[in-house]
Amino acid sequence: MSEAPFGRRLTQVVGIDELGAYRVLRVTENGPQAEPGQFAMLAAAEGWGAGEEQRPFLPRAFSIARHRGAETHYLLEDVGPGTQRLCALRAGDGLWVTGPLGRGFSEPGEGRRAI
Repeated sequence: MSEAPFGRRLTQVVGIDELGAYRVLRVTENGPQAEPGQFAMLAAAEGWGAGEEQRPFLPRAFSIARHRGAETHYLLEDVGPGTQRLCALRAGDGLWVTGPLGRGFSEPGEGRRAI
């Protein structure tokens, strides 16, 4: 099992794709590989709430949807001001990531199902 990293790292948004009512946020991965069941805390690098007229947001927790090559994908739904800001990110924008966090699990052995 991997150790949870302390601190956060700055990644870059590769793109954001629509998937029905959801968005798939694709970011470059420069941290440890997550295990199934782990999550990360996400915060936009700009406009996250430190300026005048900005609401201060706490980072938001998201499960890691998948890894594809050097990218990590997160599935987002625009349900409030924080997720609205994350859904507004575009390719090239910065994203603060803390994680992977939580206790991951191994894939089941041959002939077994994960429930």
